This record gives sequence, structure tokens and C-alpha cells, in this order.
Amino acid sequence: MNKEVDKQPEDIRILSVLQLVGHPRDSKRVAMLKEAGFDVEAVAFEREYHSGRLPECNVESLGKIANGRYLQRVLRMVSSMPALRRAIRRNDLVYASGQDVAIMALVASLGVRKPIIMEIGDIRELQVARGLKGLLIRYFDRRFVNACSFLVVTAPGFVDNYYRKWLRSSVPAMVIENKVESDFVDEIRSAEHSTRLEGRPLIDRPLRIGYFGGLRCEWSWRTLAAFAKARPKDVQIVLAGMVMNPSDLEQQVGQYDNIEYLGEYKSPQDLPSLYGNVDLVWGCYQHIGPDDWNLRWARPNRFYESCAFQVPLVSRAGSCDAIEVERLNIGLIINDEGVQRVVDALCEITPEQLETWKENMTNLPRRVFAYTTEIEELRTVLLDVARKRGENAAT
Repeated sequence: MNKEVDKQPEDIRILSVLQLVGHPRDSKRVAMLKEAGFDVEAVAFEREYHSGRLPECNVESLGKIANGRYLQRVLRMVSSMPALRRAIRRNDLVYASGQDVAIMALVASLGVRKPIIMEIGDIRELQVARGLKGLLIRYFDRRFVNACSFLVVTAPGFVDNYYRKWLRSSVPAMVIENKVESDFVDEIRSAEHSTRLEGRPLIDRPLRIGYFGGLRCEWSWRTLAAFAKARPKDVQIVLAGMVMNPSDLEQQVGQYDNIEYLGEYKSPQDLPSLYGNVDLVWGCYQHIGPDDWNLRWARPNRFYESCAFQVPLVSRAGSCDAIEVERLNIGLIINDEGVQRVVDALCEITPEQLETWKENMTNLPRRVFAYTTEIEELRTVLLDVARKRGENAAT
């Protein structure tokens, strides 16, 4: 019997290749791989970015890269190839988080014959561009993804639309959404960790809206600031996360008595205090254009976290999460693009609506926002990839 074919999870070493250290989704996936029984190590670039959650495994640095300096980044990636190849050699499978590092892993593993599993959390604008440029990118993207052994995506639209319809790729794939870990849901539902605001919003106290995560949408900031200005005594805005756009957001916040910025936070340990102190979560962004495919297909962490903490959310019409928000009646759908019209819609929120959304949140099935069988499914998939590698090695 071929021992490679008959391996169990604890016998299989997986290399997690990360674009940076501290991205919550990457660290969550490392935790899932370890819970599935695999032996996991990681390699990653160091980058000036929000480190919301560190991976719970040994991490080898591939060097530092600067934001926006693309030539320097390419040179760093090239110079890190020998270290990456050594790491690939001492592992059985490679789990790459993102297209960039998956391409690196494929190049670094030439001749080594180690299966590459690629996880996709976003489809970039260049991949869905119109014209010759887009056609060329998709041509190479199709050849590249077909060289991978397996594909993991965080939203069904990525595989159903981009990889199946656009690229016509048949590479095996599965969906692992950005859900909340089941153990953490149990923890936050316990009495010791439940923090709830007292009183009814818009009746006993102001309505509190939280905007958490990567603060990169200037339109969202302008809209929330305008809402705070329009209702200074009835509305409070809470911001938390890494400031990206506008870059001077912290200075602008100082102009408002009813807006506060709490700084960056750690996930998941800081989430209860954030979500437990707001009545609505801001999950909206600017109007979705005809070519904004990623906004149509992706579903951000805020959706799952809001559901886990039973806090209604504001969502953009046409987005993936808005479909569920409307179907489940757990929040407000924004159709308008103009800031003032959106502010007018927010001003029309009633206490009764908030109570209805909140009640519907409390009745959501757990599978909507928490992992159920995903770890077992991932274990089965990776064991099958390892088995096929063993069969190929035996022939």
C-alpha cells in the first residue's frame, strides 16, 4: 500500500502562503486547517497594514514590502523565491491566500510537484476589465487557475460567475464564506460576554451606528458625517478600524460631538464591545456601477458579524449581502446615490423598524452566519488532494 495515499490529516504538512501577517480571514483559515488536524506553518510578507488577528502557527517572514511601491514589491517577491521554495519542499500541500502569492507558489514549486490550493477573497478590477486588456488578463488567469489543484472562494458569485462563466474553468472548488467561528458564537451568546445598550434607540436615547473594519470608503464617511450633522442630538456614529480614505478622517471626526473614532481593533476579542454598543451596523458603500463586479459578488465580514451579534445593518442595493438583508428583513437597503437622499432615508428609520429588524436577527438560523460543517468539508477536500498527489507520485 502507498503510504502517501493513506495519510491522515496529522501526517500532512500544509504551508500557508500569506500576502501579509495579521489579516483576520487568513488567520481564521489557519485555525480551521489546524482544527481539521493538519500540521500548518506559514510564510508571509511584512507590510504596514492592520493586523487584526495573528495566525496561530509558526510564521517565517519573506521580507518587508511597502504599500504602493509596486516595483519594489516585485523585486522583493523575486528575491523571496528561494526561501519560499525551501518552505514548499518541506510541506505536502500549499494553501495560498490570494492570486499574487499563489502565482509565486506555482513558480517557486516548478519541478517540486506540490499541489497548490488557492483561496480567493476578492476579484480585482483588472480581472473584469473591458477590452483587450481584460481579455489578456483573463486568458492568463484561466491558464493559471487551471494549474492549481483546488480553489476556495469566500462567496458563491466568485466561482459561479467569474471562474465558471467568465473563465470557463473547471478546476474543483468550494465556498467557505467569511462566517464567524462556531465556538466564538457560543462565547458571545453567553451571559458573561453579552453587552447590550439600555433603552430604546430614538426614544430613550440616540441611535448609534457603527462603521467597522477597513475605513476606505470616502462616500460612506461623507454620508455618515452628513447624517450626524443633520441629527446632532438623535444620532451617534462610532468608527473603528484602519483609516484608509479619507486619510485625515481622525482630524475630521474632531469636528463632530456625536462621532467618535475608537482606533484599530483586534478580531475577534474586541468585537463584542464594538457590536454590543451600536444599534445599526454600516455595511453600505457608494452606488454600484455596471462594472463593479466584486461589489456584486463579495460579502464582507460585517454581514456575518452583524448577524452573529444580532445587530441590524444598512446595506447597498445590488450587493450580495443586500439580497439576504432584504429577504430576511434584518436591516435597511439603500438605493440612492446622492448623500442627501441617503441621509433622508436614514432619517426615516423608526423605532418600530429597528425592533422588527432586531427581532428577525434573533431568529436567524445559525448556518447563516456561523460555520457548521465547513471544517469537515475542507478536511475531506484536502485529504483528497493529498491522496491524488500520492497516486500520481506512485505512477
